[in-house]
Amino acid sequence: MAILDAFLDPGPLSPAVRPSFRREQFYELSMPVAIGLMEGGFIGVVAAKAFDAPAWVIAVTSAAPMFGNLSSFVWNRIAAGRPKVPMALALQAVVLLCVLAIALSPRNDTGVWVLLVAVVTSRLCISGIVTVRSVAWSLNYERLVRARMIGRLQSLSSLTFVLTTGLGALLLDAHPESHRLLYGAGVLAGSLGVWAFSGVRLEGEKRQQVLERRRERNGSGGSGFFAILKSDRDYARYQHHQFVSGFAAMMLEPPLVYLVSRQIGASYLQSIVLVMVIPFLLNLLLIPWWARRMARRHVAGFRARQTLWWSLGVLLMGWGALTLSLGWLVAGRLLTSIVNAGSTLAWQIGHNDFAPRDQLSAYMGIHVTLTGLRGALAPFLGMALYLGWRPPGLGFDLALGAGLFLLAALMGLYARRGFHELEREIRRRPAARQG
Repeated sequence: MAILDAFLDPGPLSPAVRPSFRREQFYELSMPVAIGLMEGGFIGVVAAKAFDAPAWVIAVTSAAPMFGNLSSFVWNRIAAGRPKVPMALALQAVVLLCVLAIALSPRNDTGVWVLLVAVVTSRLCISGIVTVRSVAWSLNYERLVRARMIGRLQSLSSLTFVLTTGLGALLLDAHPESHRLLYGAGVLAGSLGVWAFSGVRLEGEKRQQVLERRRERNGSGGSGFFAILKSDRDYARYQHHQFVSGFAAMMLEPPLVYLVSRQIGASYLQSIVLVMVIPFLLNLLLIPWWARRMARRHVAGFRARQTLWWSLGVLLMGWGALTLSLGWLVAGRLLTSIVNAGSTLAWQIGHNDFAPRDQLSAYMGIHVTLTGLRGALAPFLGMALYLGWRPPGLGFDLALGAGLFLLAALMGLYARRGFHELEREIRRRPAARQG
């Protein structure tokens, strides 16, 4: 029923916004085919199996989305005062060129480097697209319906991801050489998404551009990265705990790919189902359910409840890593993915509970940039701690193995406590801010 809602029901949107929402729906059924093929979980398995890439390459593919996120605040400055849709279209076109590059790359050392450059470049552009679209969503969808509308779009995106990665895994298991065909098809599907997005119109964009230009003319005016974090202590605390919980999650992705595809020796299908399909399938099924809950509470409280259950799921995966059991890994992945279905929604629009209207993209830029910072470090640190690493000046190796999952769970519990305290303080105030 939730899927039918995503397809058919525009909800309480005004007639002026509905055509753009329909185009965004079509976009989510097509462009994520291309983007899904560049996701760290999928491209990491392709790199490990099709290109026989070393462990550090797998870590880079997992970190690549976060390299892109580091550029978010730059994209925010570029986009300030400019039309958002044309900028998004240009970035989408570059993403498709990167997908095409992988389709044409040879299966040798040169191909590995082509793959790395393409993945990092595409993620830089995807970060810009996310930053721009966050402003578009804030303009077109009012707060009371925003989570529901974005949830429906995310459901369609997750459906596309699940079908793409699941069918892609089956194709690669049957025909390991077929990655060229798969990535070529991604370019064609993504082109349809670019066409659909070209017709999106933003309500009140001219007024938004005036606000952004005025802010730029007046200098940073408190809208710089550190100025915002210094002046908005609630947002700074939220980002601190988001950083810790996000760092913990990102540490686990490359070791999980390595564990499943190399140590356990799972097939393409088994590896991609665990790493990619389970999270995106549960996104598809549960985002509408999470959206109803997020609309009723501040994002800090929303994240506090989620992070507790996420930590439990990580402990289950840790037991699976210790015993080399796919069953326990699946159980833990299911629980963390149930939680992450809501986390995805909070990541997209949670900054709206803090940001003034004229600083929407600046707040999102901070959020995405900090995501990039932790993501540029966490996958490498996670792989190093999992396999063994001797820091300079230390006379022994740090080789946590399955203990890495315990460390991540403890970090999640620390963040959960911080989110809970922040929510409690905000609720005690006479009038909590709502974005």
